[in-house]
Amino acid sequence: MLDNGFRSTAERIRRRVIRGRVSAALLLVGMAGCSPAPVGGEADPLPPRGVLEREEFVRVMTEVQLIEAVADKRIYRNDNERQRLAEAYNDVWARTGVSAATFDSSYTWWWGHPEAMKSVLRDVVDALKDMEVESNRGDAAGEEGNLKNRVAGDTPAPSTE
Repeated sequence: MLDNGFRSTAERIRRRVIRGRVSAALLLVGMAGCSPAPVGGEADPLPPRGVLEREEFVRVMTEVQLIEAVADKRIYRNDNERQRLAEAYNDVWARTGVSAATFDSSYTWWWGHPEAMKSVLRDVVDALKDMEVESNRGDAAGEEGNLKNRVAGDTPAPSTE
């Protein structure tokens, strides 16, 4: 009789352990199904109305990076730096047909999608490299009006496509 008592107690404990494991597994599966979207977001999101499409944003962002590089290098140190930067930005807005407000809202939206922004920044770097290659070719051929001698409002922007 004692033997049966130990078996039934052992059997009850074993069933409780199995139920506990099954409950934990179901809870884990249930929680995984309710997890929020990944932090990085989609790799190729569709921008809403009023935000620049990816290709257009890359093109304008490439131009903005050139302006920022000039500002970081303090190329305009003997001039009124703020005025020169404002002229350079106004030149970009005029050449691209994009307003500062549209660029700002696009910039905020794209940075809100980190996975997509990674590829955008890679494309900007590729466009800058292409511009450098084009500039070096122009220097080697002695062409006038190459990118190195470009000033705001002077020459049209090269195609980044």
